[in-house]
Amino acid sequence: MVGCQPTVCMVYNTCMGPDNNDRKNNKYEEKPTGMLFDELKNTKDRKQLDAYMESIRDKYPTDFSQYLRHIMKSRGVDTGWLYRNAYLERTFAYQIVRGARHPSRDKIMLIALALKMDLTETQRALEMSNAGILYPKDERDSLLIYAVEHSMSIRDANALLASYGFNELE
Repeated sequence: MVGCQPTVCMVYNTCMGPDNNDRKNNKYEEKPTGMLFDELKNTKDRKQLDAYMESIRDKYPTDFSQYLRHIMKSRGVDTGWLYRNAYLERTFAYQIVRGARHPSRDKIMLIALALKMDLTETQRALEMSNAGILYPKDERDSLLIYAVEHSMSIRDANALLASYGFNELE
């Protein structure tokens, strides 16, 4: 898996199928958030500001539906694949992808597991949807972190949650 920090803004520039766990060929174009802040703080005039704005335009998804579409494209999947594999109701899945509906934290976890998102991608998806990132001091979240880190299927993640007495993802 790619070892990126949560503070890194990432953009895929290659496509992979969701079942391919070999992420080393899936290169990120990275610019740490701190570097972006430094560039912006060191901008001296409007011309430099224009250049900065052009450099970030359409590179970094800014809401959950944009981010989801970006991840889906990088995995080579469509909304039909997503609703079938994430166990979502068809109409609801299309509404999520369009940005018309906002999924619950559990639905985001179903999507993350179906798409085989790594932990950084999962945390970013949760953050962008204002659902709260996974917290390792929370027992259920710890199990979900484990499930993501081990690329577990939804069925296996739910079995793990149930084995510790927690509600399955719904």
